[in-house]
Amino acid sequence: MQKTLEALSNTTRLKLLLCLSESEKNVTQLIDKCDLSQSAVSQHLKKLKDAGLIESKKSGREQIYKVRNISTIKIAKELLKFLEGNNI
Repeated sequence: MQKTLEALSNTTRLKLLLCLSESEKNVTQLIDKCDLSQSAVSQHLKKLKDAGLIESKKSGREQIYKVRNISTIKIAKELLKFLEGNNI
């Protein structure tokens, strides 16, 4: 539970979850969509994966990421609205 709460406490990770809500993506697609560095995306994906919020599968030489549960997307949207609305 603690890893889940930690993963959801960061606005960048919430935005990554929302990027993954549209469709499965690889790291390159997430870098382009979220305007983050490769290392930042990789670090945030690791936290999300360790928390059990996303999963990955190998496709050729790359990993493809997706959200494990649709409820996670709803929670991420609400948390992001709250955090951005309160300037926290």
